[in-house]
Amino acid sequence: MKPNVLIRVKTILLAALCIAQSPFAIAATSPFADKPCKSYSSYRDEAGKEVELLWGRAPLEDFGSRAVAFDFTGVRPVHQVPAPGVHPRIYFTPDDLPDLRHRLKQTRCGQAAWNNLLCWTEMMKGRYDDKAAYAKNDVWQGGFGGLHGPVPLFRLGIPREKGFAYNHHPAAAKIYRALVDGSATSFPDYYWSVFSLEAFRCLIENDEAGAKDLAKAVVTAMKLDQAKRAADKKSSNPPDEPAGRFQLAFVYDFIFNWLTPAQHAAIHDELANATWHHDNYGTFNTAEGSRSNWATFSYWLFEVLGIEGEPGFNALKVRGMFRGWRNLFTYGWFQSGATYEGEAKNQLGMDGVIPFAMREKEYGFQNLCGHPYLRAYATKFLPASVIPTLDGFIKYDLLGGAHSRPMPPDSLGLKYMFPNDKVIDWIFRCAVGEHYENVPDRCDGYRNDLLFFLCYATDFEPANNDPAKLNLPQTFFCGERALLMTRSGWDKDALMINLHTREANGGHPFADRNSIMVAGAGRVWSPPGYASFRTPENSAVVIDGKTQDEHSPGRMVDFADAPLATFAVGDAKYPWDWNLSFVDKTGGGFYTAADVHAGKVKAPKGTGWMLENHSVNDFAFTKLAFAYLNTPLAESAHWILPVGAVRPYFRQPNYPVQRAFRTAGLVRGAKPYALVVDDIQKDSTVHHYDWTLALENDIQIAKVEKHGDHGLDVILTGNDPQQKNPRGKTPLPSNATGIIPVGQPMLLVRVLNVNSTQPVVPTIVELPNLADAKKYSPIRRLLISAAAMSPDFKVLLFAFHQGEALPQTTWNGDCTAVSIEAGGVKDRVEFSPGKSGKTSVTVVRAGKTLVQLEREVAPLN
Repeated sequence: MKPNVLIRVKTILLAALCIAQSPFAIAATSPFADKPCKSYSSYRDEAGKEVELLWGRAPLEDFGSRAVAFDFTGVRPVHQVPAPGVHPRIYFTPDDLPDLRHRLKQTRCGQAAWNNLLCWTEMMKGRYDDKAAYAKNDVWQGGFGGLHGPVPLFRLGIPREKGFAYNHHPAAAKIYRALVDGSATSFPDYYWSVFSLEAFRCLIENDEAGAKDLAKAVVTAMKLDQAKRAADKKSSNPPDEPAGRFQLAFVYDFIFNWLTPAQHAAIHDELANATWHHDNYGTFNTAEGSRSNWATFSYWLFEVLGIEGEPGFNALKVRGMFRGWRNLFTYGWFQSGATYEGEAKNQLGMDGVIPFAMREKEYGFQNLCGHPYLRAYATKFLPASVIPTLDGFIKYDLLGGAHSRPMPPDSLGLKYMFPNDKVIDWIFRCAVGEHYENVPDRCDGYRNDLLFFLCYATDFEPANNDPAKLNLPQTFFCGERALLMTRSGWDKDALMINLHTREANGGHPFADRNSIMVAGAGRVWSPPGYASFRTPENSAVVIDGKTQDEHSPGRMVDFADAPLATFAVGDAKYPWDWNLSFVDKTGGGFYTAADVHAGKVKAPKGTGWMLENHSVNDFAFTKLAFAYLNTPLAESAHWILPVGAVRPYFRQPNYPVQRAFRTAGLVRGAKPYALVVDDIQKDSTVHHYDWTLALENDIQIAKVEKHGDHGLDVILTGNDPQQKNPRGKTPLPSNATGIIPVGQPMLLVRVLNVNSTQPVVPTIVELPNLADAKKYSPIRRLLISAAAMSPDFKVLLFAFHQGEALPQTTWNGDCTAVSIEAGGVKDRVEFSPGKSGKTSVTVVRAGKTLVQLEREVAPLN
């Protein structure tokens, strides 16, 4: 019997013991049940010793108290994972290869991804030709040392030699040949990222000679890294991850059948030694606290699946990862499809969802594509977050902004798993680009997005290009998240305004409660990318230059959606009033709810701290009947420590205010407009208030015109609506000069009312980022400043093209209503004071009420 055949027989027998058991029995019979796990949930005891969590005690079947009904309608069936010892198996099976080869050749997505692969693999081997078809999309145009082509080859880290450009570099061939013949003493670390692409290429093209060369190169590289690890006194044993990380697992998976017995043993042993020990987030912690994007860090999954069913494979680790993924979908996503943590720092992890779906039968998993919140994210949240120009998505919190896109594996993974869903198809189109220009060009990071696109290459439907035909609603509202996104229509000139009050406080939030997002007339006006952190940097009202607390929840207190008008009301008083902070137990161990009840929890350092006994439901507009949502924040389940651990929240006075309401929304018509009404007041003395609009980098003031004592017009324009000009290379004057071309996008910021004891002079200022001026770009902001007890800002926003008529507005005699005429449609907007300090707003057209917001605000418990 041949060596490789013997290996396969052994692994199949082991698989029968390790995998083919019920989900409930496997923990008891697993050879890893009594072994320690180096867990995200690990902690130290009171003696300072790390408490070892045992794999066999992980609550692998605990999905918490929130029941969800799975629905598999329209989900693509996938081939189930083959028997152990049969490869490939991580992303696809041998049965998938014919279809995969077809899609790589016949789809535009596959062709683009394949060309990008060839750029990397050919350069690594020293054969890159910038005249070849694969390199004809020249995005670098001689930049970075003469580089031509579509991918950033400079990242390979090939040492520069005088007289040679990146494109024609003899060092590349020398490095690869030295790895193949075993004489190399070092190599650029980025080669690991390309090794997996070369392995994939060899499998697709059935290139036995190339695979055998690659196997030699990979073993050489692995041994070099193993030697470095052995010399590192700080490295752990066993290591958390293998040499080459998850890229090694993909190499092993793709060229498994070409490995010699010695190569097989060497790579297998490295994967086995370095993958059983460390878990992924979500394995041990309380289900209801599983809200971190760490749960979908898919590299942990790829590494362990490489040796699935073979000696040293820890199936409990796979089950723990599935628990983390599923619990994140249940507790880190809302039923609306919005996320608990800001979208830019979150991902569905479709690069893990699909491999899990391939293992439904072996492990008893439910296909996570059937999770209702995943589908809501794909078909409700994502389309609502597309900006009107259809070339970007609005995301909140760190790494967000209005020109963002979903994580690449999420957009393609959704398209692949829901092949006939028109909305998801359109979302994929918006994400990947009309010409597939957003197909990933890099193979690094913790996912290798290019490899995922190669494996699941799929095209959108060319005829499915009109969102107006998809029966999409114009409004998205999440009462759990306190987020409104609404637009006037689905044309590219549509007006869009979002109100983000942010009741749910995941990681990486901004101090931006009641901030707005504005797009219209074919461009985005606010916000500018993701460089917004403190309140003065966001599109909100700022008091005395101070900032809200970034962790304190706001409250959405009213919402009305009708065909011709949509508004919501946010209350930012709490984040002005209170700072929130949490405490973990010092000296080892963790706090429990019993410790909170017994008064054993130590408050944070400083003065004025008290336990935060409000619950999630106290702040939520949409209150749900789950017990954990009524639990005081002082007894919140710990986000990472084991089941039973709590992370007590405390509050401390911040910069208390009497009120901080914002009413925002839009009125639809031939010429739609938005209204923003601020009822904000610090106390009974005069303070400095800034009505702030955080602007994209090119925007300037074109004109300022005063109207009476309480009103003025500020007209904005810009010369770079797609934000393509690098900051610093295109100086911008403080005011627009010259003649503005007819048709250029413009934004009217009409201050219908502002109270101020001093002259109101609108300005645009560009100031260093308050969070980290060296790390983040300056922020360009429109400021409308007032000195008052209560500035009573009432602002109309109207996006138009140069040359079009502006709306006409007229106040009635006692300033309780304003008439607004735009595009031949005349409305009456009525304002009346409410008992809670919030202005009630009613919009009337032709004698009929379009929308009315008069709900009184109930005080917090």
